[in-house]
Amino acid sequence: MSPRLRVLRDPRAVGAALCVAGLALLAAPPLVAAALGLELIAAAFFCWARATEHPAEQIERWSWLRRPAAALWLAAALESVSPEPWHPPGAGLWTPPELLAWLRSLAVVWAGLELLAALPLARPYSDRLGPLIAPLWLPALLPAAGFAVLWRQSSHWAGVGDVRQAAIVLLLVTAWLASLRALSRRQWTAGLRWLLVSDSALAGVLVALRLVPREAAFLLWLGACGGRAYLLAGELHGASPRRGPLSSGLWRFASLWASAGLAWPALAALAGRPRPAGLALYAVLAVPAALGAAVTVRRLVEAPERRLVVRPQGPLSLSHVAAALTLAVPPLGLAIAWWSGFEASWWPAFLGFLPPLAGAVAALAGRPLALNAVARGIARSTFHGVVNRERGLVDLVGRLGRTLSAPLRDLHTGDAQEYLLFLVGVAVLALLLPLLQ
Repeated sequence: MSPRLRVLRDPRAVGAALCVAGLALLAAPPLVAAALGLELIAAAFFCWARATEHPAEQIERWSWLRRPAAALWLAAALESVSPEPWHPPGAGLWTPPELLAWLRSLAVVWAGLELLAALPLARPYSDRLGPLIAPLWLPALLPAAGFAVLWRQSSHWAGVGDVRQAAIVLLLVTAWLASLRALSRRQWTAGLRWLLVSDSALAGVLVALRLVPREAAFLLWLGACGGRAYLLAGELHGASPRRGPLSSGLWRFASLWASAGLAWPALAALAGRPRPAGLALYAVLAVPAALGAAVTVRRLVEAPERRLVVRPQGPLSLSHVAAALTLAVPPLGLAIAWWSGFEASWWPAFLGFLPPLAGAVAALAGRPLALNAVARGIARSTFHGVVNRERGLVDLVGRLGRTLSAPLRDLHTGDAQEYLLFLVGVAVLALLLPLLQ
């Protein structure tokens, strides 16, 4: 067998190619391209699941990836029927185009939120590495795809008031839960996976608030999540970013700087609003920003050298270059935001940096091991309590829906001929009702 055919028969290579093609399609403006991109990502997980030792279990575990793709297909169909953008209905009356546009925005938000683990049925996916561990960037794929959907298709939903407010609430809850889960996990790689979800949720909040241009929001997200994705890949390659005091210290400051830059525009803007609602939203947003900085500074420490023969390296390595890029991207995004008109006075600007700075100082001050265990236990119990209650509520709604739809299911026994007769009867009734009036 030729090497080219051998690569095509390798499910890992086929899945990786499908994921790269799917992410490329997510960057395209049309909704059809985004839906096709999510279909390719779901197909990649299907290929990986089929190659495992227990394919049925893995396919069932990752079958939920079809739901975001189906939501985007629905949004694309609604756009083809009613391409006009959504605008508030006059005199409180909904016309069919306005209703279709509202449903389109809801479908787009559903797809992005589910990929960001912001919906109850998809919360714990970041605790799993995926069907196969071979692709090192796999844990960073789904939150990146969720942010790409919300960011690239923001014109379809960011202007719809009630959908945008619901998305902000769900994203803030996700940022809270992800930061608590990162605090509760003992392993640094597991904490990194959840910090990716938290940073992507905070970036989604920044897109929903429409404080900065889309280009600036993308650069701020790229600095925070791109740096963490490189750290995650480096950890799975022998903790290369934490080898040596210079590299570990540089990455600690770069990660803190990038995450603080991502949260700063929203925190500074909310701190400048004297209304109680703005200050309350600032307090809610400050908690995941502080927890993310604390987890990063506390756990990103120098890795001990266990090799007898140390591999010789030059003064400048790829890890140093990646850390320098992580440091450089957030100021570029903030400069674009400032050039586009975003600005804050000195006191709100300081309050914007205060939560990450407080989290970093608390982590550097050090705490007893017993207090660390108590904090992890509280974070773990809070996360599991919220997730279990959300699942219970979803199960209750599902049982209620099945109960209400039971009479409709009892209208026929499931036989194909009886179902056709049932449809014929409904059609005849639809023809007779206008005559009886």
